Amino acid sequence: MNTSNKPSPVNPYFYGGPIKEPHDFYGREEPLQTIFERLNKAGSTSVIGQRRSGKTSLLRYLMTDVAQSAYSLDAQNFVFVYMDPRLGLRSPAEFYRKLAETLAKQVPSVLPAAGSEIDEERVQSVLEKLAPRRLVLLLDEFEEITSAGDFPKDFFSFLHGLSQDYEVCFITATIENLYECCPPEMVSSPFPGIFAAVELGSWTESEFNHFLAETSKRSGAPILAYKGKIFKLAGRFPFYTQMACWFYFDTWRKQGEITFRDEVSIKHRFADQARPHFERMWERHLTLQEKAVLVTLAHEKPHPDDLTLRRLTLKGWVVAGCIFSSVFADFVLRQEAEGETPPLGLLTVPRGPVAKGIWVDKEAGEVWVDGEHMIRPLTNLEYKLLCCLYDNANRICDKYEIVKAVWSGDYIAQVDDSRIAKLVSRLRKRVEPDPAHPRYIVTVHGRGYRLVTEEV
Repeated sequence: MNTSNKPSPVNPYFYGGPIKEPHDFYGREEPLQTIFERLNKAGSTSVIGQRRSGKTSLLRYLMTDVAQSAYSLDAQNFVFVYMDPRLGLRSPAEFYRKLAETLAKQVPSVLPAAGSEIDEERVQSVLEKLAPRRLVLLLDEFEEITSAGDFPKDFFSFLHGLSQDYEVCFITATIENLYECCPPEMVSSPFPGIFAAVELGSWTESEFNHFLAETSKRSGAPILAYKGKIFKLAGRFPFYTQMACWFYFDTWRKQGEITFRDEVSIKHRFADQARPHFERMWERHLTLQEKAVLVTLAHEKPHPDDLTLRRLTLKGWVVAGCIFSSVFADFVLRQEAEGETPPLGLLTVPRGPVAKGIWVDKEAGEVWVDGEHMIRPLTNLEYKLLCCLYDNANRICDKYEIVKAVWSGDYIAQVDDSRIAKLVSRLRKRVEPDPAHPRYIVTVHGRGYRLVTEEV
């Protein structure tokens, strides 16, 4: 037992939000190399990663002198601006205003005259004043910004023009690739074509080892000695690795040792903290095919679906052909026992599309309307809304159900009726034969929306 009167060492691990200090940022060497090489050539990058994969931490790290120096970026030639999705940007005008205000905090000389309307012409004027420095615009949770308001195709074409005429570099962070998660207005513009994508999944083995070695040395705790146990709990997924290390360090700090009984307790504490994240990921970010593959892996059986396995590996949920965490594997088996995922065999023979109405093939993520396959896919939010209504066909879905299914329960207070109505309107434009007179997605005034599966 540690009974010393010396102050307890500070826990160096953190899993409650983005990493703020550059000396606490580890790994991601390949994505960083790609991003900085592209910045030096005025190129833009799309960062793709699951929730808690460290996208925000990466964006903030890019802005530091430490990162820019490490990757040989001449900081004098660039000005970095981070745009927070919580700012509630709902229109191009709001976007331009916030961009100009944020940029002016770093470079006051570019601020437009007080009271001036910040339109496209003003944005160009600001960039001309900024020259020869280039603007690097970091757009976190980009799908939340563009799906929250009214951004026409011309807005994205303008952004594309800024990249060409003013060498503005964009770095977006999204859960899925831009073509899958952003509105059709953006997808059909030239804007997505300027990006190269980098994936944030698990740390590499060397990055994982370096993290444990450096934090063990810095803290004085023998965390590296428990590398195998930590890997079993958290794989090499940075968020969950930080969480597991936090519990190991906390136990060692209090007792000066970690017993077998302590390790059992740590696993329970880890499971309690990780469970809400697992649940949200299971409900919102995994396809039925991915769930079925995970069930097979949880039973420690090989799986022949190489494409899905590769996709799960890129996301960080699978490492070396196995589920990344023993705790998550236990969670998957519980979902199977509770009937939350169908047997894999049922997924291979989907029911055919109906002749009238809307039919969704969730295995393939495809939608059919009146027997016709929709060639151009729905955006991520549109598809989630349709699945919510489809899963509750002929029943009214109220605001709470829709927000929980599309945005998550965390956004109940933030998503108002008008935002839902705009999303419904966009979905109707995609699936209704006559959007002005909806036939399948009907409004039940004062109560919500209903997907009608029978001809009305």
